[in-house]
Amino acid sequence: MLEEFEKNRFMAASHADRLRLCAELAADISSKLRGKDSLHREVLSAVEELRNLGHDLWSYDEDEDFEVWGPNYHTPSGPGLVITFAIDRVEVSWTQK
Repeated sequence: MLEEFEKNRFMAASHADRLRLCAELAADISSKLRGKDSLHREVLSAVEELRNLGHDLWSYDEDEDFEVWGPNYHTPSGPGLVITFAIDRVEVSWTQK
């Protein structure tokens, strides 16, 4: 994953730039998921890469064909990414909580 997706870049970005970063990250992850056999294995790989870039990501929900990850809500760590991974799409947003 590219350094342009480091948490500090999201934190320092304007609202418009943050939206752009979210869209670019979603496109990057989507391209990596295409044609893969195991959604869950690829999600864990993407989450690990994002954690290495400073993002606090925890599993919120999952089923056979999707997973949702975001910042720790038990011990809030501040704003961060919320990512919905699915076989046919990836959605990335930024929460201020």
